[in-house]
Amino acid sequence: MPFSAGDRVFVDESKSGGYYIAAAATASTDVASIERRLRGLRAGGRSAIHFNDESKRRDQLIRALCELEVRVHVYVMRRARDTVARPALLRALVADLIDGGAADLTLERDASLEAADRRVIRGELDRLGALTRLKYGHRGRTEQPMLWIADAVAWCEQKGGVWPQKVAPIVARRVVIDPP
Repeated sequence: MPFSAGDRVFVDESKSGGYYIAAAATASTDVASIERRLRGLRAGGRSAIHFNDESKRRDQLIRALCELEVRVHVYVMRRARDTVARPALLRALVADLIDGGAADLTLERDASLEAADRRVIRGELDRLGALTRLKYGHRGRTEQPMLWIADAVAWCEQKGGVWPQKVAPIVARRVVIDPP
C-alpha cells in the first residue's frame, strides 16, 4: 500500500523532460514538527525553499530532508503534453491515496490549474465512491513548508543523473504512467 491511513500528503510538480508529480506523505501528528525543521532550513530571510533557486545548498538540504519522517511517492509521465499528463497523474495519485486511506491532500497553488485540478480530483473521488474520504485543496509555497519537500524531490527526479539517488532514502515509490 503506497500511503498509510491518516497520511497528510503535499504535492508539487516539475515539468522539465516529462511531467513529475512528487507527493510527500507523513502522519498528521508529524506535520508541525517537520514544518518547524523546514522553516529552520530557509536561507537569507527567504520565505520558502524552492529547489531551483538553491544551487549552493542542494546537497545540504537533501541530507536534512532525508532525516525527516516523510515518504515521497513520485508519479511520472514522459512524452505527453501537460494537459494530458497532469490529470492522468493526479487520477493515479488520488486512487492511491484512497487505497491507502490518506486523509488530506494539499497541492501547490497555481491559479491557472486549480479549477482543473479540483475537477480531476472530484471526478476520481466520485468514480471511486470516495467523495467524503479525502480532504483536498491548494496552498501557496510560502504558506505550507511541506510543499518544499515535494518540490525538492520533483526537481531531483526530473534532473536525473545522481540527483534521484540522493533523494532515494525518502522516495518510497516511483510510478511511471505511459501516455495515452
